[in-house]
Amino acid sequence: MKIIPKALTALLCSALMFSAASHAEEVGRHSFKIAFVQAKNHPHGLGAQKFAELIKEKSDGKMKVMVFASGTLGGDTQVISSLQGGTVDMTLVTPGLLTGIEKGFGLYGMPFLFQNAKEVDAVLDGEVGQKLLERLPPHGLIGLGYWDHGFRHVSNNARPITKLEDLKGLKIRVQQIPTAIETFKALGANPVPMSFTELYTALETGTVDGQENPLAAVETSKFYEVQKYESLTGHFYDPLVAIFSKKVWDGLNETERDIVRKASLEAQAYERKVSREMDVTSRKALTDAGMQVNEVAPEEIERMREHLKPVTERFTQEYGAELVGEVMAEIKKVRDAQ
Repeated sequence: MKIIPKALTALLCSALMFSAASHAEEVGRHSFKIAFVQAKNHPHGLGAQKFAELIKEKSDGKMKVMVFASGTLGGDTQVISSLQGGTVDMTLVTPGLLTGIEKGFGLYGMPFLFQNAKEVDAVLDGEVGQKLLERLPPHGLIGLGYWDHGFRHVSNNARPITKLEDLKGLKIRVQQIPTAIETFKALGANPVPMSFTELYTALETGTVDGQENPLAAVETSKFYEVQKYESLTGHFYDPLVAIFSKKVWDGLNETERDIVRKASLEAQAYERKVSREMDVTSRKALTDAGMQVNEVAPEEIERMREHLKPVTERFTQEYGAELVGEVMAEIKKVRDAQ
């Protein structure tokens, strides 16, 4: 057996120690800003705070994250632009707001596409979800993954929505994306595209009759103060895209990038869990706050779905029939396994 001389052993140990020290020194001091439109106690805010904790922990305190909630650094569109310019580091946005950058993201906004979280996760964490994230860097953005926003429902001040016809004539604030606008037009409502940061005031003043968001957003943004009816339509499911500024990303070394990636994935798992739990608890909270919350019968949901087929077909062609086909194939696998 070959015996390693003491001098060589010492040299190897020294080299290993130097390598470890060099690795530790690769993590520089950075301060990141993460901005989003929801409240700090919303699942998005809780997930962002978890991300901040993980970044601090994984970098031994050298990297930190400042959390800016409730649109304090601007609405979604403004913040995306800030990411591209490198003045904000990270944000969480619904995919439809990225369609001007990469139109394929619009497919997530197809009406009544998903039925449950298992279908959602199979698509987001599968090939289609990753394929779309990989299309972001040429546009100045890095896709870190998908967090949860939840199924969207309609609230308003006029009447409960129990059937398709109940939507007729209602002024409903929608996201500034084509699928949302065309879906509500087809349902007979008057869609009003508007930034989320303007929504509470618009509801309070009667500029719009209602809005459509997941229940957690209605609770944490206190829309129950200015809305009477909440109807569980579940017309869209919204994932949340966690995106990072490529301009800032390019200035990080691989060790620092790895810390951001891992922290985002761990925060993603945490946020999804919190979001889905809050979807249940928010319903009770809204009822306790005085809102009238009603289910919509499955046959009425099916009527809406059938009524919206022309919208679905139009956007299938616009966003790519092949890509939509891949999504439907993933969903079918989940349904067949149940």
